[in-house]
Amino acid sequence: MKKTLPILLWLLVLIMGSFLLYRSWTKAPQSVVLEIPAQQEASGAVLIDVPWKHLQHVPPFELIDQNGEPFRYGEISGKPMVVSFFFAGCPSICRDLNSQIKRLRDQLNGEDILFLSITVDPENDNVEVLRRYAQDYEATVDEWVFATGQPYKVREIGEQIFRVVVDRDTHTDNILLIDRWGKYRDRFKWDDPYDIKRFTKVAKEVIAETEPPLDTEIRTRNAMAGNEPKDWDTVPWIRDFFLKSSSGDKLYSRDLTGQVWIGNFFFTSCPGVCIEQNSYLSGLQNRLKDHPAKIISITTDPRNDTPQVLGEYARKRGANPEQWWFTTAEDETLTSRISSEFFRAPAGSGHHASELFVVDKWGNLRGRFDWEQPNDEVRMFRLIDQLNSEKVPPGEFSVVAPTSKSTTNSQDEKTNE
Repeated sequence: MKKTLPILLWLLVLIMGSFLLYRSWTKAPQSVVLEIPAQQEASGAVLIDVPWKHLQHVPPFELIDQNGEPFRYGEISGKPMVVSFFFAGCPSICRDLNSQIKRLRDQLNGEDILFLSITVDPENDNVEVLRRYAQDYEATVDEWVFATGQPYKVREIGEQIFRVVVDRDTHTDNILLIDRWGKYRDRFKWDDPYDIKRFTKVAKEVIAETEPPLDTEIRTRNAMAGNEPKDWDTVPWIRDFFLKSSSGDKLYSRDLTGQVWIGNFFFTSCPGVCIEQNSYLSGLQNRLKDHPAKIISITTDPRNDTPQVLGEYARKRGANPEQWWFTTAEDETLTSRISSEFFRAPAGSGHHASELFVVDKWGNLRGRFDWEQPNDEVRMFRLIDQLNSEKVPPGEFSVVAPTSKSTTNSQDEKTNE
């Protein structure tokens, strides 16, 4: 009996050990599991399915290439681009990253795609340094650009456009893909063989596209796509935004991708110019049948202009719910930021711009017009027709100069308490 007991204890220990080993194996990261969920890479990186139109549009920017010439992203509209960040003084990882990019460039040799490597150390990586560095990878500007620029501009491109860290010690090692329509399509880990294989597949799909995939869902690692930030204060510059319509539904500005639209500001208790402007828009919506464009009216009084109030206001003005939407932001601070950062116009408590703002199919502000001037209406219709005919995002463009026309909290306006 005394000999049997230790044997039983050892068996019990062996069984418990095997069970714990099994539990730890089944809870191991999925990168070591053969069966991978449909939306997960072998590396464990999660892919999400989002409408193509919800992908962020990359605005024009300018840097200096390895030959000392200006590199203007806005001038290569219609060409897919692969973006990465590095610095020439990095002795290891950046070298390995660019060796991987060279292999990808060689695989896509002859394809209509451009590679852009941006230094995160512009103080040291001048044109001469980049020229010699590019020679190490047999890179020419027609297929692979090594670029530098003013430090604030490089930081702005990385942090505000691509939302990645721009720093010598902690810069991103992701490869970023922009499609020919200017959409930030996807990102890939350069040292993950599964992700690099996926890059080759996605890049070839992007190169082959001849029309914007407006109604297509895209599988991507770009987690920014279609997500409302938990805290708008963490967003350094508003390029797209969420609103709530009079029906109570969320309206994401990227939902309007592929459509030209007109924006304006108002509030329902305004006794003067807002009524006149919305009366004008009531007639304009019918005339827009020959110049297709949506109308998005944004209240500057979100505390009082609830969806129910906006719905009644829209009904009284005969707004076609398929074409003219009355909307509100979550608070006055966000309304003011949308106005100043997206529309580049004033809007705050008791005052707002009274112009009409025209936005193109890619989400770029392209014009602003005084609705009380007949000549401005003619120019607005011409611009809308031009924007509807565009097949690729614009290159270098300028917004129509502001008229400095805005309403204030005078007798025509109500000052929000």
